[in-house]
Amino acid sequence: MTASERRQAGFTLLELIVVVFIITLITGLAATRLDFLVPKYRLRAAVRETAAILRQARSRAVSIGRDVYVRIRLSDGRYEMLVPFEREPERSSSSTDPYEDPPLKEYEFQEVFKKSLPDKTEFVNVILGAEEGEIKDTGTVLLRMSSYGLSDYFIINFRLEKRRMALRFNGLTGSVSFYEEEKGVDEILEDQGT
Repeated sequence: MTASERRQAGFTLLELIVVVFIITLITGLAATRLDFLVPKYRLRAAVRETAAILRQARSRAVSIGRDVYVRIRLSDGRYEMLVPFEREPERSSSSTDPYEDPPLKEYEFQEVFKKSLPDKTEFVNVILGAEEGEIKDTGTVLLRMSSYGLSDYFIINFRLEKRRMALRFNGLTGSVSFYEEEKGVDEILEDQGT
């Protein structure tokens, strides 16, 4: 291989600098275009994560045979699952009768899977029940997941700046529908979500 062939086999420093500059320019343009889409995806992720906790709570209720709750704190965007754990019952130390019935099991609810909505994302309201259509927009809401699938329908509306989303939870089947807009009481039983 001659010296001129070796020089033509590689890249010059100038060519490498131009390529790096073009890649940086394209990456910069792509990143600025994604800034407009980030809030939309941040809201979607928050709604889907909330739905995952609801599904998990329902699955847990079915698997342990006891009610499980999801507590939503509307004012600060926090939520958690409340799961019953068995607690040691108190025995009377004075009893020595071997034929005495054992004390009933006692349960206490403990918080698991504590979550918060992402920055600037918030709960708008929670619409409870298929018949009452009670709207809660302040305070704390306790959503019951029955071990027998007898939980009610409910809708949770979310907001991030001007964007709105909703999820509708079917207590009987555990299915979740997502909507790209806020939903109201009259739409609690419709099955048109995606």
